[in-house]
Amino acid sequence: MENSQVQAPASSRRSKSTSPEVSIGDRLRAIRFERKLTLQAASKLCGVGLSTLSKIETGQAAPAYGTLKRIAEGLELSFEELISGDRPEATSARRTITRERQVLKFKSSRYDYRVHASDLANKAMVPLEMEIRARGLPNPSDWSQHDGEEFIFVLEGEIEVRLSDYAPFRLKQGQSAYIDSRMRHAFVACSPGPARMLSICYDPKHKQRTAEEFIDASLPSRRSARG
Repeated sequence: MENSQVQAPASSRRSKSTSPEVSIGDRLRAIRFERKLTLQAASKLCGVGLSTLSKIETGQAAPAYGTLKRIAEGLELSFEELISGDRPEATSARRTITRERQVLKFKSSRYDYRVHASDLANKAMVPLEMEIRARGLPNPSDWSQHDGEEFIFVLEGEIEVRLSDYAPFRLKQGQSAYIDSRMRHAFVACSPGPARMLSICYDPKHKQRTAEEFIDASLPSRRSARG
């Protein structure tokens, strides 16, 4: 059984930083320590398996997008704050520009993500640039599922789109698809070179709530123990 005493991580003794050298695991552990949460308590709050959280904190597993969404929601953080360490401030303007150095980057076991417009809070869309590294069929834990709709546009290469309710189909550079993201979905790289796509996730409820409330469970809530 997990010790109820929360040990201070080394990262919590460092100053807050948005540099890429500070890992998501470091931030997660520092946040948990600041809130005096055990791994077991954080696991219950986030709906993420205890072993999964432990592996993320120690750098033994690369968290998938859906896992990060559940962690952010459970800890009442914005997605951007969990990734970068900064909480975006709300603004009444609907304009933002993302320079190369401002793109937030993270990886899962199958994809590389680049998050755009991360400094704009309370937005209804989450724009993601994704490189699909996976070339094999998705495991049950690799499928995503979340509220709203999703627009997919292939930037480079060829991608196979897998949906729970439809037969698989392929998209080449310049082609797109628009899906109900409540369907379980996953992507597979088919081209010999890089396979990159733009994914714009939209949740109609997101405008009426805080940014962190968009970051809800992307994978089935009972699923655990994955990276």
